[in-house]
Amino acid sequence: MKTRLILSFLATAYLPLSAQEEFNAVEKGKTVFSTMGCIECHVVAKDDNSLKTGPSLYGLFTTTPRKREVGLTGKAERQTVTADKPYFINSVRKSWDVLAVAEQGPTKGRAYLPVMPMYTSEIISDQDLESMWHYLRTLADPGTSGPATVMLKKQKPAAVKSMLEIPNEVLITTRARVFRAPLRGSSGRALHVGLPNGMNYTFDPRLLSVRNIWAGGFLNLSEERKGRGRPGSPRGKGARVFVEGGAILQPLQASGKAVDFEFKEPDVMDHPAIEKWLWEKRDFPQLQASMDAEFLGHSLDSESSNPLFRFRVGKNTFSQSVTVTDDGRIEIVILGKPIHPQKFKVNAKNLSDVKVNGGILDNGVWTIPADNTGAHTFSARMSGGLVARQRIEREENWTAQPLTRNPGKAGRQPLELPAGYSMESWESPKDLYGRGQLFEPTGIGVAKDGTIVVATRTAGVWRIRNNKWTLFAEGTYECLGVWIEDDKGESVVVMQKPELTRMTDTNGDGRADRFETVCDDYGFHGNYHEYAHGPVRDAQGNYYFTLNLSHGGSPRVSWRAGGPYMGSMGGYRGWACRVTADGKFEPYANGLRSPAGLGIDPQGRLWYAENQGEYVGSSKVVPLEQGKFYGHLSGLVSLPGNMTPDSPELKFDNWKERIRKGAVWLPHGKLANSPGHPAWDITAGKFGAYRDQMFIGDQTLSTLLRVVTEKVKGLDQGCVIPFARGLSSGVMRPAFLPDGSMLIGQTGRGWGARGGNQAGLQRIFWDGKTIAADIKSVSGDSKGFELNFTQPLDQAITPETLSGRLKVQSWFYTNTGRYGSPEHDRRNEAVMTTSISSDRRSIKLNINGFGQGEKWIDRIYRIEISDADNLFGTATSWKRLEAYFTLRAIQ
Repeated sequence: MKTRLILSFLATAYLPLSAQEEFNAVEKGKTVFSTMGCIECHVVAKDDNSLKTGPSLYGLFTTTPRKREVGLTGKAERQTVTADKPYFINSVRKSWDVLAVAEQGPTKGRAYLPVMPMYTSEIISDQDLESMWHYLRTLADPGTSGPATVMLKKQKPAAVKSMLEIPNEVLITTRARVFRAPLRGSSGRALHVGLPNGMNYTFDPRLLSVRNIWAGGFLNLSEERKGRGRPGSPRGKGARVFVEGGAILQPLQASGKAVDFEFKEPDVMDHPAIEKWLWEKRDFPQLQASMDAEFLGHSLDSESSNPLFRFRVGKNTFSQSVTVTDDGRIEIVILGKPIHPQKFKVNAKNLSDVKVNGGILDNGVWTIPADNTGAHTFSARMSGGLVARQRIEREENWTAQPLTRNPGKAGRQPLELPAGYSMESWESPKDLYGRGQLFEPTGIGVAKDGTIVVATRTAGVWRIRNNKWTLFAEGTYECLGVWIEDDKGESVVVMQKPELTRMTDTNGDGRADRFETVCDDYGFHGNYHEYAHGPVRDAQGNYYFTLNLSHGGSPRVSWRAGGPYMGSMGGYRGWACRVTADGKFEPYANGLRSPAGLGIDPQGRLWYAENQGEYVGSSKVVPLEQGKFYGHLSGLVSLPGNMTPDSPELKFDNWKERIRKGAVWLPHGKLANSPGHPAWDITAGKFGAYRDQMFIGDQTLSTLLRVVTEKVKGLDQGCVIPFARGLSSGVMRPAFLPDGSMLIGQTGRGWGARGGNQAGLQRIFWDGKTIAADIKSVSGDSKGFELNFTQPLDQAITPETLSGRLKVQSWFYTNTGRYGSPEHDRRNEAVMTTSISSDRRSIKLNINGFGQGEKWIDRIYRIEISDADNLFGTATSWKRLEAYFTLRAIQ
């Protein structure tokens, strides 16, 4: 399907920046530092002793450059370098060349791991890097720090001849387009509509009303698609605002109270409102009950794509369409048969010549009588004049695009896979205008007919059929998961930041036209870190999803429970939630921080993966169970009982013994810094020797891991074993395909990934015959551990020859309000004896003193076998084999 692209040009659209326009580079650099996620890995305050992935930057770049010790990647030698501007630039652009050595804390004297991505000028521009330098120069004691103000001239943007050349500009064709984005003057749940005549408006579920109307450019999503995504997306080039902020037609409840869901979806960046509701003593369900109304979703006209919004007020259910004419008149049509009289509060600011057709308009209130069927119309004229003329530039192309596969292409580090496995990269599709696009696959589902559905952070939802890409739905807001409800991928449920949404193609044209709000009964405040992960669905038809905490803001706006970074703005942030098969919302479990992984194992058990940080000593994989507490205090502010951040019940001492312990730790910097979704090998052997094992990736390290768990004395424990390294980007969403291969969705934007790319979609497949020699699993034993292998040991291997290759180390983590945990009580364990099983596929390690006293449990054991290349009589993929076992109970 092709439609002609119509572009609006206003006289002000392409005025160049003044040659004299300046900005404070220190302020800009601080913003870049935050947006790119640097604050997550580096300390910037003098007295901050948090354990981070990278070195402290306080006092590093002084007026008189100081010396610092660094290591060289892959080498044991150390060097002393000058911490000057060239060193800073090299540390960002070529971060793996030299590695800073820790100067304080429990890791003092050790080189940091090479996990920081290399930020090219395409990701951090030269001017932004210059600004960051000036900001970092201020992070030092008085007398050694740089100035607080450094004025630089803005770089003149490249001249553009067409709106097609403006990065991230959302263009409007002869059809309407609907996008969700955090536009100021509306809530983060708002839907923005661009019309082909150059007019645009916002419909906001917060007020169930049209709020903003503007002409010219629709939206520019550069802020959303850069770094972590800053809220407050601007309108498009040359936009001219007619109406902003206020609700034009706001429904009233039977009590006369206006519908306003500010308590769960305040306007973007409205910190006073967020603070107000965070400290409100009424419980969240009480606030919900005070609004007898709900947003139900929208549908798109098959020809024009004009949206029809659906909502309920009391017992009345309505549909609403909106038209904005070329000469500046807005017309709102309400469809539905009211069961009881329905009143709407009219806000006529910046409007004139207000008219209604159907019902009565009296003293600023429009009343539609009960049982009054048909269309009820409200119209008014906006002040401000006519819209600029338009011209045709290019055609919009909905034609299916071929899927291109590139064998062997990986990230910036060498790809490491077990023997018998290969990898290919799948190229992402172009946008509707044939341009490359940021395509971050963060949700993958496979229908019974083989259709692959790929949800993305900013590029919408796509389908792959017969090796061709087609766009299924556009305008979505950070889709981080997808679940297919039918056999053909024509009805899918996606988790967006604002809501859980069911998308359906009702007319068979290949594009979703009905968008149902399955659930938005939680707080969403527009904060960039308020990600929503999932959904997964159990055998009873219940959906589950998890809600991240927010990042930034004052402690009164985002309650951090004494920690430095992540906090709750209310509304079940930091919770896992369930939507029952009949549509009922239920808070399910709490104490979550940044729960970026969620899955159901072959036995129907729910699991989640957590990221290291405050109250989370290291990343972990944990069974997710109803009513359990998982460690972070901030989400507890949503508990029943009129809780506020200063409630005495919300003290760590009251909760630390209630933490539901994880099955396995994922040691920080070694295995995982930011784990994603789990997936289980249920391919019946099509993927090799790992049947029913969990696979989980890491966003920071660009790795893929295997997890094998067991239950001992009612406690979950188990091992983690590396499977693949050197993938293209941050590994977030693995999914098995019908042929037994694994498709892996990846994103590195915002935090950076060791793979070096901002996004990737790669497939790993097995040759069907080679069994890679590796550790298959590890189990706890009464005297130590039992290691099971995928291949039998070579006949020449004896317990004596093994003993010289074995090394076991252990340590433990603690959960405190500090960021992460050091490795406490790190020690080398003595392997007293080793025995080999009769089939030579397993060995038992007898550890000196194992099980005597309590010092053995709740520890991580790193088990290494060196010189592994001749261990099995066949080539292995690794020079050493390693596994990390979390011990919770001893048999």
